[in-house]
Amino acid sequence: MELLEILKKIAVPRPDHSETLDQVAAFLKELLTSWNIPFTVQGFTLRPYNFLLLGLSIFILGLLFFLFIYKKKPILALITVLVLPLILIAETELNITLVSGLITKPGENIVIGFQAPDAVREIIFAGHYDSKTDFYDHVQREIITKLLPLFLLLGIGLSIWVFFVRRYDSLKKKSFTIATLILAAVFTIYSFFGFLRLGGFVFMNEEDESPGVIDNGTAVVTLLALARDINQGKVNIGKSNITLLISSGEEVGLQGARFYAQQRFAEKKPELPTMLVNLELVAQNGNMVYWEKVVKLFSSYKADPDLISRINTVWKEISGNPMDSIDRLSDDSYEFGVVGIPFITVGHSGKPGLGMGGFHRQTDNFERLNPKNLKLMIRTLERFIESYR
Repeated sequence: MELLEILKKIAVPRPDHSETLDQVAAFLKELLTSWNIPFTVQGFTLRPYNFLLLGLSIFILGLLFFLFIYKKKPILALITVLVLPLILIAETELNITLVSGLITKPGENIVIGFQAPDAVREIIFAGHYDSKTDFYDHVQREIITKLLPLFLLLGIGLSIWVFFVRRYDSLKKKSFTIATLILAAVFTIYSFFGFLRLGGFVFMNEEDESPGVIDNGTAVVTLLALARDINQGKVNIGKSNITLLISSGEEVGLQGARFYAQQRFAEKKPELPTMLVNLELVAQNGNMVYWEKVVKLFSSYKADPDLISRINTVWKEISGNPMDSIDRLSDDSYEFGVVGIPFITVGHSGKPGLGMGGFHRQTDNFERLNPKNLKLMIRTLERFIESYR
């Protein structure tokens, strides 16, 4: 089966809550079996609606904040404002399931391994097979996130203001009251945009669903091609153990990668030096890029300088161009940064074209695909493996 034919089988809307995701997983396992490539399936508990439930919680807090300001209950309003970031930190940074664990389903990672005799290192290549349809694309949702500290300060300030209004008659003017309620309404409106940022997919129509061609079908196809070529002896892995992680749950908080990384590395450090090359937004137009850091809401990790240098050298040999860099992304490599595994995430810039915009919607389709870049990525990764002697 040719790579583009495989991509067509994968590139259908496959959000984590859908049966389509399970069907794609079954297809991948059947394909690997037909190629006589051994693999293991790593099962975990997937929370497919975690962002929707978190978004609803934020909006409810926003409504409560307005109610408490209206009722002139500043202590309750302040508590509401402070609870909002605590829930976000607990759910996104500390992985404490305060609300997101209400709905679960079985999730699967597909793991392929090739062992080298006398191995001196392990290289993990990763890409996720789930997709996402969202109210905002990558660029738009970043704007909502960046405004969060400003609106938290607004909420705290309004709570303090109402505290003093209750105590001083000079502050109980009608104009002050109206202004206070308007600002409280602004805070509540922002909480609704926060809901859309996390769970706005419930408002999207079927025709708006993302096929997930570039995010992240092409990464999966790249990993499959790498597995096939290694299995057929077309790639000399030398003294490197090669692991290919095809994860799910990336689009709902990196859940599959977290489970894999925690299971392998949280309590037991790797016996061999281990590194990760993560694939995102592969085979759209443009030059090869890497992301300088990977982020969650309040924390980040930087890409490994040695991996940047080595992949850049290989890419320059193949294409004649150095890699470009992009500031930040949220992807599976974050979970490897948490457990101390050096990482890099690579893809393509999308220029000319939509660049980093237009994902999580219908515009992530086959019109964005650059088949030449798909072949170049496979060749680059294979040459990268062979660059270790």
